Amino acid sequence: MVVLPEACGASDGSNCYSDRGFWYERNASSTWSQNGFYNLSLYLENRLGYSGAALYGNDTIQLGWKGDGLPSVTNQVIGGITTKDFYVGMLALDPRPMNFSSFNDPQPSLMQGLRSMSTPIPSISWSYTAGAYNLAPKIFGSLTLGGYDSTRFEPNNVTFPFGADISLDFQVAIQSITTNITDKPLLNAGIISYIDTMIAHIWLPLDACQLFEEAFGLVWDNTTELYLINSTLHNSLLKENPEVIFNVGPQVTGASVAIKMPYWNFYQTATSAYIGNSSSLYFPLKRAADDSQYVLGRAFMQSAYLSANYDQNYFNLSQALYPASSVSENIVPILPELTRTNSTTPASTSTKSSFGTGAMVGIAVGAAAVIIIVCAAFFLVHRRYKKRRSDPTYKRSELEGEDTQILGGSAGPKTELDGDNARHEIGGDSHGNAELHTGHEHVKIAEMEGQVAPIFEMPAGDVQLPELEGPEVQKAELEGSTPNQPNIDTVVTPPTPEPEARQARRTWRISRKDR
Repeated sequence: MVVLPEACGASDGSNCYSDRGFWYERNASSTWSQNGFYNLSLYLENRLGYSGAALYGNDTIQLGWKGDGLPSVTNQVIGGITTKDFYVGMLALDPRPMNFSSFNDPQPSLMQGLRSMSTPIPSISWSYTAGAYNLAPKIFGSLTLGGYDSTRFEPNNVTFPFGADISLDFQVAIQSITTNITDKPLLNAGIISYIDTMIAHIWLPLDACQLFEEAFGLVWDNTTELYLINSTLHNSLLKENPEVIFNVGPQVTGASVAIKMPYWNFYQTATSAYIGNSSSLYFPLKRAADDSQYVLGRAFMQSAYLSANYDQNYFNLSQALYPASSVSENIVPILPELTRTNSTTPASTSTKSSFGTGAMVGIAVGAAAVIIIVCAAFFLVHRRYKKRRSDPTYKRSELEGEDTQILGGSAGPKTELDGDNARHEIGGDSHGNAELHTGHEHVKIAEMEGQVAPIFEMPAGDVQLPELEGPEVQKAELEGSTPNQPNIDTVVTPPTPEPEARQARRTWRISRKDR
C-alpha cells in the first residue's frame, strides 16, 4: 500500500509530502498496469472505524534503495491510497494470494514472489519489531523475510497457533497487565486480543483504560479521542520511569510471555495533521467499545518481537531487545519442516524439530520391542511344531489327506473324538461340506478379523494455501517521516552457506525505525 500524490492537497500543508512517507508516482513508472479502484481489504481495522479505497494495479517492487543489492519482484499488486485513516504506506507480508473480483485469478503475494525467485528466501515466514524511536540513541525497527534476527529478542518456549480466521492470524490472550508504580492490576480479567501492525494504538476495555488513568494520571480528551499528555505530567512520568508488563499467552490461563513496556515506548507525538493546529504528546491507549476491538498495535510492537511461521501455522512472541549499533545481527533462517528435517547445517539445528528427542527415543524403543516380540513368537511356534513332528504318535491331519492322531496307539479301527465315526472339523457352510472346497461348491472360509492400518505420510513440499481473499492485516510499514513512524534503513544479509546438494537460499532483512 502506497500514498498517491492526490493524498496531499493545498490544505494539508507543505510538509504533507514528507510526513506521509513520500508519494508513489504511478505515471512515472514504465511497468505500472492499472486494474481499478477497490475498497481496501480490511477486516479487523473496519471494527475500529478505519476504512478507505485504493487504486490497484501491478508494478515492480524494489526492496531497499538502489545499489543495496536487495531483490526486485515483478508484477506485484500495489494499492495507492489517499485516505488519512492510514497515513503512511504499508508492506503486505501475508503470503496468501490476493483476489479482486474473482477467485479464478489469484495474484501472488510479495512473500510468494520472493520464495519463487531463482535465489529464493528460505521460507514464507518473517519476523518484525518496531524499534524504539524515543530511546537514545534511537533504535531502528527490524524486518527479516524468511528468518529472524536472534540479537533482537529474548527467546522463550511459548508458541501461539494461528487464529481460526485467516483474517485474524495473530490472536493472543492478555492474561494480565501490571505496572511497577502501583500494586493494583491494570486488567480485571483475561481477554482475547489481536496483534495488528496497521494500527498504531493499544485498544483495551474501558475499565482497563480507567485503571491506566488512575495509575498514570491520564485524562481523556473527547475532541481528539486521545489521552493527551501535557509537559507537567510528562516530566513527572519521566522521573518516575514506570514500566507496564503485559502477560500474554495462547490462552487466558497457562503458559505466557511477559512483554515489558517502559514509559519511553508509551509517549508519542500527535502532529497538527492529526489533531489540528497544534501538536502534543499523547499516550497510545484507546477505549474499546466491545471485545471485538481489543488490539495490540505498533506501540506494543516497540517492546515485542513477532516471528510468524506460515509453513507450520504458528508464531512466537518475545521480549524485544535493543542491541547497540556495534552488535552485528545474527540472521537465522526459518526453514520449512521437510527441509529442516533433512538438513544438517548449523542453521537448521537452531530451529525446532517436529519431534522432540524424547519422542524419537520412544519411537525407537517401541520399534525394537515389536521386533523382539515377533521374533520370540516365531521361535516358540517353530519349536512347538518341531516337537510335535518328532512325536511317534503324531499323524498328519485330514487336511493333509491322512488319518488323525491315534488315541492310545493300539491297532484296530481308528476312533476319533466322540467315538461316533463322524469327524468333527471347523464349521462349514450350509451345504454340509466337511472338507476343503474343490473350487466348485460354495464355502464360507473362516478368517481372523483384522483392520487395515492407516498409512501416514508427511506432506511433500509447500502446502498450497486456499485462494480465499487474504486481507493485508499484517503489514510492516514502509518508510515514512511522520514523528511516530520509522525511517527506512536496509541491510543486506548474505546467503547462509548451505551444502551443495541443497538449493541456495538467501534471507533478506529490512530494518526500519519507529517514529
